[in-house]
Amino acid sequence: MLQKKEKFQEFISTKAIYFPSAEIYSNNFAGFYEYGPLGQKIKLNIIDFWRKEFVQKNDFLEISGSLILPKSVFEASGHLKKFDDPIASCSKCKQVFKLDKLLSETTNQEVHENLTIEDYEKIIRENNITCTLCNSPLEKITRFNLMSSINVGVTEGSTGYLRGETCQSIFVDFLRVYKTSRKTLPIGICQHGKVYRNEISPRQGLLRCREFEQLECELFFNPKKIDDVDLSNILENKIRFRLLKDTEEKEYSIKEIIDSKIVSGKLLVYYLDILQKFLLGLGFSLKNIRFRETDDKEKAFYSKQTFDLEILSENTWVELFSFNYRTDYDLLCHSKGSKKDLSVSEDGDKFVPHVLEIASIGLDRLFYLLLENNFIIKEINQEPRNILSLKPKVAPYFVAVLPLVKKDGLLEKSQEIYSHLKNMSFDVFFDEKGSIGKRYARLDESGCCFCLTVDHQTLEDNTVTIRDRDTFEQKRVAIKDLKEKLFSFYK
Repeated sequence: MLQKKEKFQEFISTKAIYFPSAEIYSNNFAGFYEYGPLGQKIKLNIIDFWRKEFVQKNDFLEISGSLILPKSVFEASGHLKKFDDPIASCSKCKQVFKLDKLLSETTNQEVHENLTIEDYEKIIRENNITCTLCNSPLEKITRFNLMSSINVGVTEGSTGYLRGETCQSIFVDFLRVYKTSRKTLPIGICQHGKVYRNEISPRQGLLRCREFEQLECELFFNPKKIDDVDLSNILENKIRFRLLKDTEEKEYSIKEIIDSKIVSGKLLVYYLDILQKFLLGLGFSLKNIRFRETDDKEKAFYSKQTFDLEILSENTWVELFSFNYRTDYDLLCHSKGSKKDLSVSEDGDKFVPHVLEIASIGLDRLFYLLLENNFIIKEINQEPRNILSLKPKVAPYFVAVLPLVKKDGLLEKSQEIYSHLKNMSFDVFFDEKGSIGKRYARLDESGCCFCLTVDHQTLEDNTVTIRDRDTFEQKRVAIKDLKEKLFSFYK
């Protein structure tokens, strides 16, 4: 029998959830992916969930910035100097390796990506590390910038760059948004959109792409008011951490976090709690979530304090995003680069706002981890059954309408119910092909939450059978009560 990982990859392929871009061409580029119809529906539902449950409920503002920005923006932000990865080449076969990944795998110890060249050379020398393909010595140990340049217009030298992250638009647009929104700090500004990184070896599917989407949120606040947050009604809430001082994951109450000064201020605690609730609502289990505290060597150069939100995937913790207290680094950089004053005046005080990077979520990575975490294999009549157990708000189909047979008026009755449900704005699927058992199995694997079966009793008493994807329980419900019943399930 195939293991879960193999079954999951088979499911991704056979359902065309996502697949390599231009895959019919042998010279297609690695790190670019297309989403099939089922995958696209799930992805759009995730975006919609983020927008409604995270952006709107927290009164954040949302913008849409340009994919291409001038060179001067990325000079000011530091991307052209520090947005890079360590690499090494084989002296014989010329294979290029992402060095921190190569060293981590060969030494069985975590090697960070922001060490000095001298540090990497020392590790290579002490561990006698060579090319994994031909065992030849490594050479050209350097850092490779991940930004992709583009010439804008017909005049040579008019250089722009495809953005490597969505946050720079938020920083350079901050003052305009602040003044026109008529809001006072703290202000959260969000953005969803594509970004591009010239990755060295994108070999992990959606976990490491050259083109991907981000769900970004940056909070601007007065640093003097970092503790001006009322947490009294959530003091007993618990957040799951892996702190530097701990040997394993541990849940800390909000009160413990404040009293122990685990984070730099109450404002950070408040949004850590919101992030965890968002991920739980999306469909992750608490045991598969942790905020891992990073040490000074690992965190970004602009960050005062960093927690990496990690998701457990196939017994390995995978970083989904970083929670960074960026201080005033970004606005000061762009103020200097643009020669524009990006300070604000509030309560008689003029200051440059500090920035809390609440979340810069890779949407494609989130998509993969959510599906992998909710892919279940159950034994049904001694046969393995694939079930994609997504929550209703992100599942590709909420309900399917299935005529038991295509005769005796059942097909027409089913089509009538199908049209009725579509008018309620539910994601509805119609399937009349194959045995009812095979249709159930197909829909379970596709993530459809409920199946409505129209049978001969339907014609007698106007009831249908509702079948639950996760429990397989079936109940008869009057058609006139369907709307109320289904809305009660739509959580």
